[in-house]
Amino acid sequence: MSIKRHKSTFLGANIDLEIIAVHAQIPPHLMAWCLDDTFSSHFVRQDPPISVFLSQNIESKHVEYYWKDADTACEMWILENKGSGGMLYTGKPTPDYWLLIRNAEDMGGIADWLSGLKTIQHIQMSYEFPANKHNKLQWVSALSHL
Repeated sequence: MSIKRHKSTFLGANIDLEIIAVHAQIPPHLMAWCLDDTFSSHFVRQDPPISVFLSQNIESKHVEYYWKDADTACEMWILENKGSGGMLYTGKPTPDYWLLIRNAEDMGGIADWLSGLKTIQHIQMSYEFPANKHNKLQWVSALSHL
């Protein structure tokens, strides 16, 4: 008996995130360090990496860093787009990293984060990922602490 797979077309009512696409050709630990240095955050690598099925037969593992400030409701994840089995998102332009933020307003709002990212010399480009494309990011539910 085969199992029929259904793909979700939405992130879910309980998943409300601001999503920033980041283009930076640096290793994940350096990305985390740059954000920690710029925003006084403390990202921690989650082990094991998140595991996502990109298709029925292709499992991909992606590096994930997580930060939650004990003093605010703000939570953040850094996720490498390219994993062991392929890319989480291949649309153009294709980001190197995803910065996902829940309750961004507790840390100044998404505009402050975008402004801060522009000051990091290792980042070539960053922008808010359009909300109307969030449904293409079905892997979000695999994040730790979500």
